[in-house]
Amino acid sequence: MSGGIFEPTEVRKDLDRLDRSLRKLRTQYELFLARITKWPPNETLMEVEAIIRHYTKYPPHRTVDRFRFNTLVHRHRTSMERWRRRQRKLEQIGSGHPRAGSRRADEDLSVPQTLMITRAERGEVKGEQLRDLYLAYRQARKARGLNVAKLRYRKFVETVGRHLQTARSRAGDRDLELRVDTAGGKVTIAVRPVAGSSGDGTDGSARG
Repeated sequence: MSGGIFEPTEVRKDLDRLDRSLRKLRTQYELFLARITKWPPNETLMEVEAIIRHYTKYPPHRTVDRFRFNTLVHRHRTSMERWRRRQRKLEQIGSGHPRAGSRRADEDLSVPQTLMITRAERGEVKGEQLRDLYLAYRQARKARGLNVAKLRYRKFVETVGRHLQTARSRAGDRDLELRVDTAGGKVTIAVRPVAGSSGDGTDGSARG
């Protein structure tokens, strides 16, 4: 048990949850380290660590589940070490983490970055995914001094929907990924087939 943070159910479902939480943690850490969000993703990290603690103490019985669990743990440990190194570098540059939306003189926001990736299974995206995508897009624009006064969620959803429709017409029922990318001071929403799929690699994008 994990004090309400995590209650075990079925091994496969719990490993699916761990996988989803790791992807969510990656997105949240990238936003934090890009100085777009103010606080590190402690809540998601606590959930991930609670699942790992449980299945470290009570390992899955099936070999395939143990292998998957160990793979996810390795991915988590590797990612955490990389994020901590990046955070230490940020702390060495200045005294502490700046507030969200602020910009340091020595920070190069023109360097290309992928701030968020969310997966649309069979080309279908959920409302929660769209809200997270919109928030990341809006915060990225604000951090780069771009106008957000006229940015509206409804219009954003319509634009992303058009790009999804175009991508689905080319990729069929394959999974798609939606990305918030930045380069040259601009912010872009890109939609493309998931890497490793047999899609044709075309994508649509909304630029800011």
